[in-house]
Amino acid sequence: MLYLGIDIGKNTHVASLIDETAKPLFKAFSFSNTTSGGNSLIEKLSVHINNQSEVEIGMEATGHYWLSIYSFLVEKGFTVHVVNPIQTDGWRKGIEIRKRKTDIIDSLLIADLIRYGDFVETSLSDEDTMSLRNLSRFRSYLVSSISDLKRKVICVLDQVFPEYHTAFSDVFGKTSKELLSHFQTADDFENISSEQLENVLKKVSFKGFVKNKITQISELAASSFGLKFCQDSFSLQLRLLIEQIKFIDAQVCDVEAEIKVILDKINSPIMTVPGIGSINAAVILGEIGDISRFSTAARR
Repeated sequence: MLYLGIDIGKNTHVASLIDETAKPLFKAFSFSNTTSGGNSLIEKLSVHINNQSEVEIGMEATGHYWLSIYSFLVEKGFTVHVVNPIQTDGWRKGIEIRKRKTDIIDSLLIADLIRYGDFVETSLSDEDTMSLRNLSRFRSYLVSSISDLKRKVICVLDQVFPEYHTAFSDVFGKTSKELLSHFQTADDFENISSEQLENVLKKVSFKGFVKNKITQISELAASSFGLKFCQDSFSLQLRLLIEQIKFIDAQVCDVEAEIKVILDKINSPIMTVPGIGSINAAVILGEIGDISRFSTAARR
């Protein structure tokens, strides 16, 4: 068995190959993070192996830069181990203590770690697990973005219509967002025309409830202490912020639907645990990988 270590870089990777005795067969072979670069690595390997089963490949999980070469090599049928950089740092220190050697090439170090076999792989497991990780992290980003937008909305409302929030238990509920899509300032609510009211009522379910709310808000608007200047600029900001929130809300729903599709496909027993819904399940499975790889419930 031969062992290939790859030191990951943003645009260029470096590879070294050793045999079972840790003898280098080639070292510090540089190749670009492209299809042609990946093919040049395979061509370099072909001098020493007859098929993919004769070599094990190791690389560090460095940012997201390892993903392309990992995907490329897996598609070609190679066995690829992805390890945490902390493990290779520990291996380096051990070698320095044993051999008093400080000029070790990182790719050789990774190859030697794979040869020795004393490593724990990063929890990739399979495509579904990685998809859950990507989607749950992306959903978290979207939810965080919505929170930022909501803070901006409150900031604008506090200036143009500070009394508005008293009309709703949740300013960002469906009815409130629909109203803020049409009216933004106290003056807007105070001077709603019958035509404007009709346009709003066409887009809501509980028309009687919305009429009552508009009446309540109009009364608040009559004595509002909101700004009376620069209203057009604030109105534009508020309307666009609400549009962004509604748009990202829809994106969150799309992501959650895709997460559910993957979870249904996996059919993991984690979904039978009381209190764990699809979102928490996606986060847990995406971050720790296949639960069955843990032999016990004890911390590792």
